[in-house]
Amino acid sequence: MPSTRIFGRARWPQWARLLFSVSVLAALVVTPASGEETSYDLPGAVAAAPLLPEKTLASGAPQIAPEADADGLHATFTLDGPDGPETITGIQSLLNRIKEIQAIDSLRRMNKSAEFGKALLASGKEKIESVKEAVKDPVRTAQQLPRGASKFFGRLGNTIKHASEGKIGATQAAEGALGVNRKRAELCLKLGVSPFTRDRTLRMELDLAARAMAAGATLVNVSGLIVGGGVGTALSVVNANQTFQRALIESSPDELAAANRATLLKLGASPDSVSVLLDNPAFNPWQRSSIAALLASIGVNPEPVLARAGEALGDEDAVYFVQLARILESHHRHQHPIVSIMSMHGIPCALDESGALVVPVGADLIQWTPVLQQRTEEFLAWSLEHPEVKSIVLATDGTVSELATADLTQRGIVVQARVLD
Repeated sequence: MPSTRIFGRARWPQWARLLFSVSVLAALVVTPASGEETSYDLPGAVAAAPLLPEKTLASGAPQIAPEADADGLHATFTLDGPDGPETITGIQSLLNRIKEIQAIDSLRRMNKSAEFGKALLASGKEKIESVKEAVKDPVRTAQQLPRGASKFFGRLGNTIKHASEGKIGATQAAEGALGVNRKRAELCLKLGVSPFTRDRTLRMELDLAARAMAAGATLVNVSGLIVGGGVGTALSVVNANQTFQRALIESSPDELAAANRATLLKLGASPDSVSVLLDNPAFNPWQRSSIAALLASIGVNPEPVLARAGEALGDEDAVYFVQLARILESHHRHQHPIVSIMSMHGIPCALDESGALVVPVGADLIQWTPVLQQRTEEFLAWSLEHPEVKSIVLATDGTVSELATADLTQRGIVVQARVLD
């Protein structure tokens, strides 16, 4: 049985799932005081196009089936992938996958193009061969390097020392020293994909181009070989500034982790909660950095978010927490400044200076279901015990059905859809 998800994609522990099951049964048997039956949205097939950004369906993008499968919060899409149909849950995951497919095509054309071939020749064949040999045997290569090569190989000496001490792998050491990792990161930002992609074909094409570029080949943007998108799609981060992008390119995962730890501790989070995020393998280094940067932009103690992040178990959960941080940061920047982040029944929320309790919901299509009704009543009851809460705002990056909008509004909940558009 799949894990139960409430108000987003993060998984709940076993005891919480049991309580949730009880609440669902209770909600299903509730009859309004008026004696009328409550109408709910039915899960199942929905039109895909209205859920997606317009440019997602632009020419050149992989074909998406006209219908998606909705479950009350999320939508599962069918994409025409390079090896056949792919089912992908979540709009953000779908957008990332589309970028990966486009990037593979662009890299293949670039790596095989006459223009890139000329750039490789212009960089000097001996340099390219040096890179290949260094990756195969970095310690031996370092011993044979002439003094003048230090200008080309940069930090190779220190990196090889760390490799000999067993701190990092030899191939990883050489690639890092030769600038391959940096070039790969630069390519990923241009292509709108993550360097930590699980797609083996994309990793191979990225490595081929990055190693050649590290050897001195110049990346020439010709004939639209580089697709647009950039950091926004790849990381689910809006308005990523140049300083942030430069840190992603120039920093190793360990350096990013150290910076993120310092940032989160400065916000007042406990060392244990910070480690929950930084040590959780569900998140890749860029996702952790994105969350830390977004929370730092808000500037209040993010303890409830970090504590819950420890329950993330995979890619979908990691995307949820990035989206959650994006929604809160967007509200802080465009609506009212957030003064505190708290937890209501395990759900991270935020109180802004106007007295609004902001409930961030990372979702694709929010439908009116017994579960949502039950949670809404719980939030309303909780708010009555906290006079500082003047209103409740449900903020989502997705859309909200007409029925859910009507029922939430009737109960006094402010509905804000597509807040990241």
